[in-house]
Amino acid sequence: MKRFLSISALGLTLAACGNGTPFTPANTVAPGDPNTDVNKRYLFDTTRKLTANQFTYDAAANTIVINNLPFDGVSSSGGAYTPRPGVVLPNGALLYQNSPGAGEDQYYAVVYVSPDGTGALVGAVGTNAYVDYGYGGAYAERPSSGLPASRAAAYSYTGNYTGVRVLRQETTGAANSLQVTTGVTNLTVDLQNLDSGGSIKGRISGRKIYDVNGTLLGTMSDIYLNQTGIDRTQNRTQAATATTYNTTTSTTQAQTGKWEGSFSGPAGAEVVGYVLIEGPVSDTDTNYDATNAVNGREVGGFIAKQNP
Repeated sequence: MKRFLSISALGLTLAACGNGTPFTPANTVAPGDPNTDVNKRYLFDTTRKLTANQFTYDAAANTIVINNLPFDGVSSSGGAYTPRPGVVLPNGALLYQNSPGAGEDQYYAVVYVSPDGTGALVGAVGTNAYVDYGYGGAYAERPSSGLPASRAAAYSYTGNYTGVRVLRQETTGAANSLQVTTGVTNLTVDLQNLDSGGSIKGRISGRKIYDVNGTLLGTMSDIYLNQTGIDRTQNRTQAATATTYNTTTSTTQAQTGKWEGSFSGPAGAEVVGYVLIEGPVSDTDTNYDATNAVNGREVGGFIAKQNP
């Protein structure tokens, strides 16, 4: 495994890989925080190497182009990530990979598209080519913005989640692992009080991990999408935290992070969002090393549909 912590010694700048979001001309990405479009949201944090600032999914060509990841090969010249041969994830998510050349890094990306054909989609990308968690990111896009009608009863949403997880194993001298994750997302929305903005919370359960060949490796504890308020000017969550525990029934916190959800479509028919979770791998996770305490980072996305 390449042990790069910096690329400056090579005299190279970060390569911008791919260009354009759906319906956006190529080469239009400005540097800096990409969260300028209310309907396109990025998990963007350069301090964590979460630098991906555009995702372009082409359903007809079955490809994805991701911008602003270093050393990802042909994508740096506008090429696309292509499907990982023979891999079919059980929840309908798609797994893609880049085509790195000599001295370049292998990346993997997942995409999940609304099964209702609404145009909502989420994606995540990562690599295991670094000592730390490496470069990556996540993305959530909605076709339009709306909220459900206000009512006394809470709304519930259910849907699928998919992500990319990197396990840091530098304490054992082994190469980092990269895995693909799935789960079921359940959200509850209360549009009353807190003063009239309402609130939202949820959980990602039934989490499973797969290797990049699609082989099931095991299960994981739930991710709790902790309660937060709703920004009614942009119809999405306010700042929100995410948490895992050592087991689903444990009160011992394992990983922490954040999440964001955006109400999508007429009357908020769906919620699309991304998740970041980091820290010690739960003791129920495959590859957890109780002696050497492997740490993990997972980035992912979900689309949940409003229940009748």
